[in-house]
Amino acid sequence: MPKDSSQAATTGSSRLDAATTFTPRQEALDQLRSYLVVLIDVIEQHPEATLERDEAQWRLEELVEELARTPPSAPRVQSRWLRLAPVLSEVRPDVPVAILTQLVKQSVGHL
Repeated sequence: MPKDSSQAATTGSSRLDAATTFTPRQEALDQLRSYLVVLIDVIEQHPEATLERDEAQWRLEELVEELARTPPSAPRVQSRWLRLAPVLSEVRPDVPVAILTQLVKQSVGHL
């Protein structure tokens, strides 16, 4: 038994945080799914057909496909997002990548 009751509270709290951190949060997940489906069309309509645009398109479609699973795999979502984000920033600098990164974290856990 811990000598200090605050240590016990912290440990219990940490366990609860760890248990809930990787659980998809439905509201954030739904918001992310909706935004990324719209973003597919935005990327598709990009005026310049470049290799970067094509890569962003297929990486985005891959991520949307993973997010459609019930439940989505947190490691796969995170991996796909980490590969998509830099290309997306290059193709569409107006897309709020930092905000989307936060939404991915809220949806499936830490990056």
